[in-house]
Amino acid sequence: MSVIQAEAITRVHPFLARLVLPQGVIDFEKNIPANDVSLIADTQAVLVRKNLHPELIYLLAQAMSKEHGVAGIFQRTGDFPTVTDPEFSVAQIAIDYYKNGPSFLNKYLPGWIVPHVQRLLAVLVAAGAIAYPIFSFSPKLYQWFLQERMRKLYRRLRTVEKAMKANLTASQLAALQNDLETIDRVSAILPMRHSETYFGLKRDIDATRTHLASLLVEARSQATNAA
Repeated sequence: MSVIQAEAITRVHPFLARLVLPQGVIDFEKNIPANDVSLIADTQAVLVRKNLHPELIYLLAQAMSKEHGVAGIFQRTGDFPTVTDPEFSVAQIAIDYYKNGPSFLNKYLPGWIVPHVQRLLAVLVAAGAIAYPIFSFSPKLYQWFLQERMRKLYRRLRTVEKAMKANLTASQLAALQNDLETIDRVSAILPMRHSETYFGLKRDIDATRTHLASLLVEARSQATNAA
């Protein structure tokens, strides 16, 4: 029986659908039916609990797509299952499957191992998001540490130079000389021996060493003359 008001009925009742049984689709030779037949039908919905595991929903969507996704008298290939429903919301994982098909992991891995791989990938991505800023900041932190060490050596050198301006005895000058050699040894083990800052420090140390040596010779000479 052809329902003349099929279109109007489906507009008033969205859960119903209008179908057309094409002329001759049952039997081409006998032309059954003789004319297009307008029908109304009720679509079937598969309902699941909200707490159902997403992987089970994925398997259900996969099974329904394989079973009902083929062409038939009333539908073309891919018409069912559908992601539109006037009464119930469709699970996001089912929508993703219907639109994009099986995921990359599901294509090549067994279903039971996919959640574990996804969790592992999530952990790796999170670890990478944390590690990347740390590793990118590490060279800057290391450079700051070296520069800070170099600044401390400069402060010690300035202390020696300031002390040299006083009237010191030979023993005091010898003590300053020991301090200067310590500064030189510490600067030599820093991994900045190819930087301009390092060469500048070495030049200042050599200049201070030369000046200090002359003061020490002068102090010892004065001490000898006094004796």
